Amino acid sequence: MHSALRPKPSAKIPPSLIPPTVTHIKKPSISQNGHHEKAIVNVKQHHEKAITNGKQSHSKVTLNENGHNHDHTKSNNLISEKCTWSLGLINSKGKYLTAETFGCKINATGTCLKKKQTWTIIYNIPNDCVYLQSSLNHYLSTDKYGRLKCDGHDMVDDCRFQLEYNQNGQWGFKSLTYGMYLGGDVDQLHCFSKTPEWWSPHLALYPQINLKHALRKRYAKLNDDEIHIDDIIPWGSEAILTVEYFDGQYCIRSCNGYYFHKDGKLITKKTHDTLFTIELFKGYLTFKDCNHCYLTAIGPLGIMTTRNKIAGKDEQFLLEESKQQICLIAPNGKHVSIKQGVDLSANQCEKDNSSIFQLEYDEHLELYHIRTYNNKYWKLEGHGVQATADKRSIETGFYIQSTGNGHVTFQASNGKYIIPHATGHMRAIGEQLNSMESYFLLKFINRPFCVFKCDFGYVGYRNKQSRILECNKSMFTLFTLEEPIGEINNDGVVYLKGSDGMYWEILSDLSISVSGREPTKFILELCPAYSRIVIKASNGMYLHAEQNGIIQASCEQSRHAIQWEF
Repeated sequence: MHSALRPKPSAKIPPSLIPPTVTHIKKPSISQNGHHEKAIVNVKQHHEKAITNGKQSHSKVTLNENGHNHDHTKSNNLISEKCTWSLGLINSKGKYLTAETFGCKINATGTCLKKKQTWTIIYNIPNDCVYLQSSLNHYLSTDKYGRLKCDGHDMVDDCRFQLEYNQNGQWGFKSLTYGMYLGGDVDQLHCFSKTPEWWSPHLALYPQINLKHALRKRYAKLNDDEIHIDDIIPWGSEAILTVEYFDGQYCIRSCNGYYFHKDGKLITKKTHDTLFTIELFKGYLTFKDCNHCYLTAIGPLGIMTTRNKIAGKDEQFLLEESKQQICLIAPNGKHVSIKQGVDLSANQCEKDNSSIFQLEYDEHLELYHIRTYNNKYWKLEGHGVQATADKRSIETGFYIQSTGNGHVTFQASNGKYIIPHATGHMRAIGEQLNSMESYFLLKFINRPFCVFKCDFGYVGYRNKQSRILECNKSMFTLFTLEEPIGEINNDGVVYLKGSDGMYWEILSDLSISVSGREPTKFILELCPAYSRIVIKASNGMYLHAEQNGIIQASCEQSRHAIQWEF
């Protein structure tokens, strides 16, 4: 899966897992307006769908907007490993390389990173070259006269480019076939420069990520005032890092909001020593500091710092999607956990790793798989639910539906709803959706800082003078997510705060402004699909958004509300 982030892996389910009898589960269907509605779906059909999709996608890389992936794809009659990164490319005039929808034309006129300015860099390791794929899935190519085209679906020799880098971290693209460089401006792009013309890479990723060291196969996490790369599984808020783009360079921030310094320290403010440029080495990402030393991990603890001036295997990283992690409070007021073994039970008063679960949405089965801290999945075993599965299957799939005010229900593959037994053990025996005993309070635990993104862009301030939020920004704004202190939070209430300590609040015209001196209540509700959320405001309305950027707390029903990546 991963992108800049890896895309979600296809669920390839062997025929042996298809149940001999047909069972049913209520799952969402997508109407033409994109909203989720309840429907009865045949589970066997979902199995067949997953198997078919798995076969169809074997020879083609599928990427989401912020995907990074390792795949084996047939190209030029060879099977070669490909590493892919999604990003924008900015020329010396500050304009993005753009692939127009009409006529497959390309130019350098984009002023910000949107869909048409997003390119997939596909790294071919055996040939040490890259391909540039547009958002229309066409490949950029050149001929011997330096004329560019971007209308082909095949990776031919004329599509191959070699990457070169300058001291400022900018990239040059040299045609492997003809030896000339990609360059130009506006609609006069070409590939006949004899010297490099430089482009700045802008990663098109959702900025909150898990950082994985490619050689150690371990993840970065906050440990006191350092970042250690020693986590087998990225778990909890300590494993969240935020990658921020600034004028061709990047900062890395830990979950406490501090900036990573090139010497391995964490400091409160962005400085020259917290800025890094990025390069690709053998298809993996490297970070280079202001002294041209590369980020690495040292010692048994994997302390993150910069050291060598030459990139090698110790300097290779992956940026992986940070999936939502949650804790659940059952109707009896206890945390659901696996602290006492493999059985899921609602019998713990305190939250720890055993009561944290990771949500992994399966696009083929249209269900969630739920991972535990010891790398197991929830699985339906008879009528009970246990954390015993090593792999995802239909028995590990659960349909999660919001019931309002931060509560959800879980429907298992037998069509029954999970309810806690008197002993606290989770059992899939509930018949009715609206039974209060099947309602669980869901809390997101790995988003101490959060970024909101919808189909129109990121949430940010209207301008430098305004406190009003809009949703069509190309650059994100980081907000703090707080829970009420000293009171019982039975409705999943959260407070959203800006970097200056002011809170989100609703204005008289129902727009959202970061101007409140006192916190205003909001509720984050999980959507049935795609790991997105809707936001319910204190006036009982959900946030609605328009392409022009307007956000208002004006939507009565959650299925009509804007859905946010979070």
